[in-house]
Amino acid sequence: MKRMSIVFLALMIFVTAAWSQMREGKMGGSSQSIYPQTYSRTENEILESLIRISRGGQLYDDWWKTTTDTVKPEKDNALWKEQSTNKRSGYDTYRCKECHGWDYRGKDGAYGKGSHYTGFKGVYEAAQKLSVQEIEEILSIKGAEKKHDFTKHAGNEEIADLALFIKKGVVDTTMLVNDKGLPTGGNERTGSYIFRRNCTFMCHGPDGTGINFGDPEEPEYVGTIAYENPWEFIHKVRCGQPGTRMPSAIINEWSEKEILDLLNFARTLPKNDSEISQGSRYRGHMGRRGMMNRDYRPGSGRGFGPTME
Repeated sequence: MKRMSIVFLALMIFVTAAWSQMREGKMGGSSQSIYPQTYSRTENEILESLIRISRGGQLYDDWWKTTTDTVKPEKDNALWKEQSTNKRSGYDTYRCKECHGWDYRGKDGAYGKGSHYTGFKGVYEAAQKLSVQEIEEILSIKGAEKKHDFTKHAGNEEIADLALFIKKGVVDTTMLVNDKGLPTGGNERTGSYIFRRNCTFMCHGPDGTGINFGDPEEPEYVGTIAYENPWEFIHKVRCGQPGTRMPSAIINEWSEKEILDLLNFARTLPKNDSEISQGSRYRGHMGRRGMMNRDYRPGSGRGFGPTME
């Protein structure tokens, strides 16, 4: 027993030292980061900023699932009348990603064609030019475009976090994926290690089929999203999936290289049921129980909640 205690203590010392070296950039990894640079503030303040940026990214994805006290709209967004190409209706018309795209470029990006096309601009340019306060005004009644006022549907904390994400969290996706949806770099083998370490156990299963994002007739798995919509894959890896316990690469400060490594490997995973082995089909059910049926707040079925408290 004494020998086991000594071994355990030595292991803990090693892990602590390794973690410290990794934080200081002395062990592997990429020095290039696509996340906001650290500020001259305490670590707790930095962490809170990263949490808020991640939450803002989930609000951009699906703000109703990211909150616990907002009302889900049933009618079309007032701005929807200004376009006629995208035939979606109801709440979908209120999701930021539906107008501005997973790549944040709107009509100039991946949503510049196809069923999601609206003709609306992206938010990437705004992120470069405007301050957080100016972006908040665009999202509120103070903005020039009154139809873009979201204060009737989300509180001040939501508006602030969404604006912070647009300013600090939106990245140039052309540095990660080209116009054809192909990764601009990354290592599949390293991505396999990242996936096994972070995504397999009690979530997506060994081949990414533990959770079906679609339906039985048209299933969507990790491999499906990574192959068909890498921009969505990158956004959800960075920010997390609204209404679930999925971790955020922004909060964990993953590098650009780690994102690309994971994307490269995920593109090799099964994309439909015909590519799934029987054994993987059985093991994959563990992922659904572990992730989709457990939320940040038990019984809520929703995400971060109304505030950062």
